[in-house]
Amino acid sequence: MAFPEALFSLRKKFSVVNKWKICKVYDNHATDFDEIVGTFTGKGQNMTINALNELVPIKCSRILDFAACTGLLGVKAHRSGFTNIDAFDGSQNCIEECKRRDIYTNFIVEFVTDAPLSIVSDTYDGIICSGGFALNHLPISVLSEWTRIVKPGGYVINTFPKKWKDVEPMYNEGKFDNELQRLEKEGKWTFVRKELSDPENYEKCYIIYIHQIL
Repeated sequence: MAFPEALFSLRKKFSVVNKWKICKVYDNHATDFDEIVGTFTGKGQNMTINALNELVPIKCSRILDFAACTGLLGVKAHRSGFTNIDAFDGSQNCIEECKRRDIYTNFIVEFVTDAPLSIVSDTYDGIICSGGFALNHLPISVLSEWTRIVKPGGYVINTFPKKWKDVEPMYNEGKFDNELQRLEKEGKWTFVRKELSDPENYEKCYIIYIHQIL
């Protein structure tokens, strides 16, 4: 199957299953995920890593690669010199692929719901997430948990295709941005910046949100 066709097939599976079955899709594609999407996810990952390098100069800082999948983002963080990265994902098979890369310190297999995460408060110096907010993927309630598990002064760097914020019912009609603003009003974090990769190209545009924990 050609790469664009394989990618389209994978995205179609996300659209016809509920979020409880998403991990099964990833489990089934863990070994060929890099081949299917690797060349199509670089833009968002590069935005994430550029921000991480800018905002977190201490390379031994404890970083959580959230929705790590098979570790493509973690590889780029490791190549940038970061040496203390944990991988978090709901798919056991994807975490097994992360383990094979030999770049992560700890591994967390956990399905994200509206319940609190199992991670202890104030554990990380930063969270990086690229592509975690997609059709039937992360609930917006996880944003509040991110403010809990990152230490004061740490950063949350979140990147994903902009169109998902418009078409995913969990995020659209202002739901995603309203949650970001609610957490800011409650003093959980402060907004640092938001950037678009391709403002004139809706289909290929990635958006990055950066917040600092208070």
